[in-house]
Amino acid sequence: MKYLPIGLNVRGRRCVVVGGGRIGTRKVENLLRAGAAVHLVSPDASSRLEALAAEGSIAWTREPFETGHLNGALLAVAATDDEGLNARLVEAGRELGVLTCDASASERSEFIFGALHRGDGLTIAVFSDGEDPSRSRAVRDRIADFLADEPESEPPAID
Repeated sequence: MKYLPIGLNVRGRRCVVVGGGRIGTRKVENLLRAGAAVHLVSPDASSRLEALAAEGSIAWTREPFETGHLNGALLAVAATDDEGLNARLVEAGRELGVLTCDASASERSEFIFGALHRGDGLTIAVFSDGEDPSRSRAVRDRIADFLADEPESEPPAID
């Protein structure tokens, strides 16, 4: 096992996502679902991220990443297609004591996101130690299908 699967309370905590594309969008949405105070750093962003910024759900700094963007952050996610930039973010995060995830290189990451399923009061995360995210998603989907087919359980009888 390369990563310890844990539940991390990010509610109200500053979490930085660098990169406003498809992967950055997914990471922002996951962090928002967990109640994080998300700060996006990216000159450009997807229409979904633009809408989240316009409604005030996220803060958006429309400029290239600089180390100072990590000040006060609990964690940061590098979600760009620039490997050098992602590596620089990870290095800066480590120097500042910020947990970092490089979405393009799990071997550089201090944490990774599992394939998540939420429903019926459960959150299920499937990890492949960063080796095969598509396999994690496939297993997550099989678990979700199983849960959808599971008959509702009766409450235990009270004597």
